[in-house]
Amino acid sequence: MPRVSVRAVVIENDKILLIRYKDSEGYWYVLPGGGIEDGESLEEAFARETYEECGVSLPFGDIVYVRDFISKNHAQSNKPQDFHQIDINVLSSYLSDDVTLKPTLPDENQEGLIWQELRDLDKIRFYPRNAIYSLMNQDWEKVYIGESL
Repeated sequence: MPRVSVRAVVIENDKILLIRYKDSEGYWYVLPGGGIEDGESLEEAFARETYEECGVSLPFGDIVYVRDFISKNHAQSNKPQDFHQIDINVLSSYLSDDVTLKPTLPDENQEGLIWQELRDLDKIRFYPRNAIYSLMNQDWEKVYIGESL
């Protein structure tokens, strides 16, 4: 059974909000969000996960893309071979200059939050790799981006 997660796409002033993690190879980045718990709606999971990872309430917008991740298809994955996750990515916003983003319940290995320049998104270890072009160009032409690392 796949794990389903919901993530926030927050782009402000040509920067994107990312969660920074660290492993033996260095830093890597993903959009804020996480797993949907049993009996929880997409909106409820979005509110809980983004608050835990960012420390603020973010608005739930339109779904911009969906991605599959099947670990057995990626030799370099650090996930178990039978791991399968579906990410539902939702457009959001953050316009407040007076609130510091600080996790209330960070994930294990979460090193913090960054505002990454969109133009340099392809220069960092960001996942999923096949979403980089759409995010850099804010082009949501394709809702299902397929299976990817």
